[in-house]
Amino acid sequence: MMVGAQAYANTQIQTASNVQVIVLLYDGAISSMKLAQEGMSTLNYQDKARFLDRALRVIGELSASLNMEEGGGIAKDLRRMYEYMQFELTQANLKNEPRRLEGPIRCLSLLREAWVDLAVQETKPQAVGI
Repeated sequence: MMVGAQAYANTQIQTASNVQVIVLLYDGAISSMKLAQEGMSTLNYQDKARFLDRALRVIGELSASLNMEEGGGIAKDLRRMYEYMQFELTQANLKNEPRRLEGPIRCLSLLREAWVDLAVQETKPQAVGI
């Protein structure tokens, strides 16, 4: 069963546009943070560490993929938001405070909505001559 799920996930990523991949990364980071919160709340330190690490890696990749030259102010703002999230995840880990993940989850959820809107616009057919 796990092999089929992995194959489906691989196909989903391979056939997605760049914008859709970003949405998938946001989904993964949000899900990981929620699972890390659950791990903290239930004192499951193995899950806490695994899911915080996963979220930190995704956010790190998102930050590293920013094109600071072409992205201008938006890229700068995103970099600052990613740095804030990385700081909060680290503090949540050190202090075992699941509530510290609420801000990063909220931020990523709002950013995700914007990327979903962009993905929808990307798939709409363009009118000729406009």
